[in-house]
Amino acid sequence: MVIGRTTAGQAQAATASGHGHVIQVSGSGNMVCASGAADPSPMLRLPAEPTHLAGREKEAEAVLALLAPSSRARAATVVSVLSGLPGIGKTALALHVAHRAMARGWFPGGAVFLHLRGYDPAGPVGAEEAVGTLARALCVDDAMTPDEQTGLCQAALNRLADEGRAVLLIADDASSAAQIERLVPARSEHRLLVTSRHLLTGPSLRARLIGLDELTPRGATDLIAEALRYARPDDPRPQREADALAELAGRCGHHPLALQIAASLLTTDAGRPIAALTADLADAHTRLDVLCYEDGGHTTAVQAAFRLSYQRLLPHHRQVFRQLALNPGPDISTGAAAALWGRSAARTRDALAALARAGLLAEQPVGSDRWRMHDLLRVYAATLVESDSAKWRTAAFTRLLKHCQDLAHAANAHLHSYDNGPLPGDFRDRAHAVQWLEEERANLVALIVRAAATGHPRAVLDLQEKMRLFLLGRASYAADAVTAAQLAVYCAREIGHPCCEATALYYLSEALPNCGRLPEAVEAATRSLDISRARGDRLRQVSALTNLGSSLRRAQRFEEAAEAHTESLALSQELGDQGCIGKALMGLADTLHDTHRYEEAADVLTETVRHFSEMGDWHHEGLQLMRLGDTLFAMKRSTEAVDTYRRALVLYQERGDEHHQAIAMQHLWAVSDMSLEEAVDNYERLVNICHKVCDRALEAVALNALGNRLQQLGRHDEAVAAHSGAAAIHEERDEEGLLITVLDDLGIALRAAGRLTEATEVHEREVALFRARGDQHKEAEALKRLATTLRCGRRRLEAAEAHVRAVGIYHELEDTWCERRALSDLGLPVRDTPRADKAMALYTWVLANLPEDDGLDQEMRILIALGAAQQRAGRITAALRSWASLTRIMLRLLDEGNERAPKQYWGALKHLVKACLHLFRPLPMLINLRDRHRRPTT
Repeated sequence: MVIGRTTAGQAQAATASGHGHVIQVSGSGNMVCASGAADPSPMLRLPAEPTHLAGREKEAEAVLALLAPSSRARAATVVSVLSGLPGIGKTALALHVAHRAMARGWFPGGAVFLHLRGYDPAGPVGAEEAVGTLARALCVDDAMTPDEQTGLCQAALNRLADEGRAVLLIADDASSAAQIERLVPARSEHRLLVTSRHLLTGPSLRARLIGLDELTPRGATDLIAEALRYARPDDPRPQREADALAELAGRCGHHPLALQIAASLLTTDAGRPIAALTADLADAHTRLDVLCYEDGGHTTAVQAAFRLSYQRLLPHHRQVFRQLALNPGPDISTGAAAALWGRSAARTRDALAALARAGLLAEQPVGSDRWRMHDLLRVYAATLVESDSAKWRTAAFTRLLKHCQDLAHAANAHLHSYDNGPLPGDFRDRAHAVQWLEEERANLVALIVRAAATGHPRAVLDLQEKMRLFLLGRASYAADAVTAAQLAVYCAREIGHPCCEATALYYLSEALPNCGRLPEAVEAATRSLDISRARGDRLRQVSALTNLGSSLRRAQRFEEAAEAHTESLALSQELGDQGCIGKALMGLADTLHDTHRYEEAADVLTETVRHFSEMGDWHHEGLQLMRLGDTLFAMKRSTEAVDTYRRALVLYQERGDEHHQAIAMQHLWAVSDMSLEEAVDNYERLVNICHKVCDRALEAVALNALGNRLQQLGRHDEAVAAHSGAAAIHEERDEEGLLITVLDDLGIALRAAGRLTEATEVHEREVALFRARGDQHKEAEALKRLATTLRCGRRRLEAAEAHVRAVGIYHELEDTWCERRALSDLGLPVRDTPRADKAMALYTWVLANLPEDDGLDQEMRILIALGAAQQRAGRITAALRSWASLTRIMLRLLDEGNERAPKQYWGALKHLVKACLHLFRPLPMLINLRDRHRRPTT
């Protein structure tokens, strides 16, 4: 018997790729079934597959792997849930994988698409209604109760499974686990794919959770570009405005719905530049208003999608969501959120977890107690919080400020306390304090900026002072240190406090040199000194003079620096301030050392060590002992230097200061005579101590030194591991100069270990870094190291090309000696022999006589001259290799679509023939041949 088979239903029946039937049902509107209860098979169409799905390849493969038919070796995952914030592309991905699964024939029983309207303002589809809709799709008779209806549906699905006709169920836009629990198939042959903004979990629902995040920058730009080209294949904007396109994707937060709206706005207005839309999105306050597309009364807007999720939250969860917009940083810890909300940490975490389940927040990484909100959601929350009272917002922000100030004070105490007194209990040890500062740095700097803009000047001064030394300790944080100090100067002026302004200028002059802004540093130190003199504050004058001397020294104005330190020392002695006397002596010693006046520097440093020893300041005494050791070593008094370093090490060991013990060890072992085995043991110990005290900079230095010693012992793989660890730390700290040095050692270690492919990649990166820094000479040296590695891997043509590039750089720099040395590596004799002189003369002649307007680049010109010179010197194999390299370059240019490549190639051939003719001189050769065969005359 046919149940519910209507004419309209028959007209809409269709098959999917010949493998099975699919049906779309929404609510109770579709009442279509198969040919009979005994042979249930869904019969309507899936919604169309999305046209653009850029950047979701990895996620699509993961979902397809879950939908694939199971085997005995692999247990089936029946229920999969795609979750994520509104508009992230859950439905699009579900439809994409559903179409691919149907095309592969995985579901011969068909597919059922149920739209559950979980966030519809009119209300969601209930669980009973959903199972009733599924029953009609499966042509199941109506039952008296929902439980009976569920049982009939399961029986129909079981019959399909027995017949080998698996069914794919897609439950779109579910808002609760209760909506889908009755839809879960009892048999593992079937699959249920759910999309939801919430993380659907429950005691009776066992599901695989797949979270979707925003797209990658590349995927986001591809989505817009594909949409524009799909509408107009000749649209030039994606290629013409590539930078503006990337910026537009960033303004959209790489959010798929926002990207699609932006693409629609550009598609409907073909003359609108991408840069113009990007500019319209620049203002965060109006960004969500711009991301709105209207079409015939139908509106698609990011803000509307967010509103539906927000309205489903409980009132106190809404409050937390709005308050999170008051945090100016990129993420927030549970403790900071608790301070912002004014509740306990446990209750706050429950609220944050609820927001995460709703797709409005994410814990990244999971278990870290750190929460991140998408950029567009942050903008939406900021618009909502504006409707709350100013008093309420100010109170919440003040609580956050107080929380961060207290923890910053505790962290600073752990980092820079050298007495034996008790430390704040907020952190376990120094490493824990450093970890907190690293995690919160971006938030704290953003908090300083927000506090300065919202009328909290004293909080700015306090936070900047607590963060100062930490920020100064990292080259990559130099810009943050300058920003914080500049705001401190501004706030000190705002409250009309000259002393605070002088101190803030002092701090600013410390930070500016790390950004290469030395003249500004001198100016800031001078202004600090002027303010102190105007107020008659002699103690601040001393500090200002010392800092001015340091700024002048870093600007290499050594005479003025020495004068400033001398004046600071004299004033400190008048005041009898022992601490200031010590600092003035330190500054004077540094200036003398930098001007290579080592004898005077050693005398001052000896006096400085004695001074701090009498004061009982063992910390600075140890630091100056190490500085004295550096000076003695520069004077080639190695034995005295070693003894001085040992004194510093013993001093720190007696005080239990592991951090400075590690620093003293590094100084000591760098100049000590040790066996390689002993050096390896010592540096391994040093690495462990540095890791324990969280001194990443010193750990990188120790790892690189350890790698060098292991390399000398022939333990190449261990050396590679050590150098790789050092490189990772320098990369993490954004220390490019130190990274390049380590990459050199790492490449050599990889080559020695026989890992030539990796060594090549490292040397290529080294070359790229030198090129970006504009250091041509070091770039050429790196090219030679790359060529050596390529030659070891029998990639001789590529090695020759690298050598030629190095020759070109040396030639451009007019470094004749290095150019000849590189030519020698290419097989050209350059020593003082007749053949070498002739070869070099020809090489020089060809280079000088090649026309400048022939379109050949430097590398090609050198290859032409080199090939001719190698042939002249009788190095035929090397000459052939040069010609082969030239041919490779031409082929590469052709592959890259360079239309001038054939012309350049024939031009190069012409020049090479000319060079050969110059070499052989055919007319004199023919005359000589004629004379040899002419008959003698009587």
